[in-house]
Amino acid sequence: MMKAAHAPRSTVLRATSATLAAAVALLGFTACTSGGGSPSASGDSVTLTVPTSQAPWNPAYDKLIQEYQKETGNKVKLRPFPNPDVKTQQVNDVQSQSHTFDVYQINEQDLVQFNENGWIQPFTDVDPNYSPDDSIYSYSNVGLWNADKKIFDSSGELTNLPILGNVDIFVYRKDIYKKLNLDVPTTWEQMIANGKKIQESGELKYGGVYRTQGVPGTYSTTFEFQALLNGAGGSWFKEPGTDWTPTADSSEAITAATRLRDLAKQGPEATTTIGQAQAIAAMQAGDAGQTYMVAAAAGQLEDEANSSVTGKVGFAPLPSTPSGDSSSATGLWSLAIPSGLPKARAKAALEFITWITSKKAQILFAQSGGIPVREDAYSVTGLPTGTKQALAAVKETAAGLSDDPTALRYSFSSQMLNFTEPDLQEIAAGNVSPEEGMQKIQDQLAALIQKQGLPTS
Repeated sequence: MMKAAHAPRSTVLRATSATLAAAVALLGFTACTSGGGSPSASGDSVTLTVPTSQAPWNPAYDKLIQEYQKETGNKVKLRPFPNPDVKTQQVNDVQSQSHTFDVYQINEQDLVQFNENGWIQPFTDVDPNYSPDDSIYSYSNVGLWNADKKIFDSSGELTNLPILGNVDIFVYRKDIYKKLNLDVPTTWEQMIANGKKIQESGELKYGGVYRTQGVPGTYSTTFEFQALLNGAGGSWFKEPGTDWTPTADSSEAITAATRLRDLAKQGPEATTTIGQAQAIAAMQAGDAGQTYMVAAAAGQLEDEANSSVTGKVGFAPLPSTPSGDSSSATGLWSLAIPSGLPKARAKAALEFITWITSKKAQILFAQSGGIPVREDAYSVTGLPTGTKQALAAVKETAAGLSDDPTALRYSFSSQMLNFTEPDLQEIAAGNVSPEEGMQKIQDQLAALIQKQGLPTS
């Protein structure tokens, strides 16, 4: 069985000419009559049932589906669910073995569970010669599952490909920056200092507004803190996969927590009420001078019907890590093939994933408001200036991500989020010191790792 090799930083895997040949060949496969996939009356096309999340990028995805159907003659039943229900529907599908779905759409933080439990299958189990296009970004090896270490790394097997390349980017008011003669920050210290200057100038209500509301069990404040942790050169564990000793009490982690508090002080006093929606709304209303948030939110700031700052907002990559890598956490959705699908349906699913992540499809995705996952899909014409700037920031971020995951990809992520969320919220609010808050997280991580039976030094 072939194993994909990791390409340097910007791309996911080595490609061969067999990729396109496989994609073309797969167009002729028909699906079985049971479950989601079914052949057409002529037997020349297939029908695939694919779940998706109800999200702002759905219209862009719909356009991809329409083009796929037009080009291949296949049909796709796209079934949208609220974000948390996508996983529930797929887990139910696994447990019932009903094979309702031909393709799974998996949130990044759930990929470990789906891989560890064997709910999805390596692409080379479907096609031993499969190798994806090397223009697809690696996103820190998100597609390559190392079953022995239970992590994603360059030696793993390809079990999924990303469909949405969501990352955090810096967002700022261009007009205010120009008026106050501020430079786009290249360090976290500069970002904090710029927010203070905006706050002290009185030009806007807040120097900056950031997501600081902790929601236990969800990837909310912890997601935003992840960029600060990466940016300070810190990590949650010493060496995931071989040494799970927690490092939340390190000097780097405490620096990140201190920066979290410094940024939170630039916004509303009620920091515990500021979720992602509130941070976006503060920017839309013209109340905040800066923030950082997922790139998928950029379109809301450029929406003339709902934003008072259209054309006034700039976008840039977040300050890098000490080693020069992108500090952003990744917030991806990936496509995978359910285990146990009949052979013909699995091949049709692989063809669908190959087409959706192709250059042509991803360019259309970008033109329609999606965040592409390919390096060669970012040269899109006809987009508004703000959108082009946001995509440029995303491209630079995706290309600069390290090989080591920058986001939570652990089997115990949900348990971890049960305490990191409220504890980081308390740090942001100033109710505990950064040192006290991170020590509390350290102690809870140590107990969790011991319970998981993972090796430590």
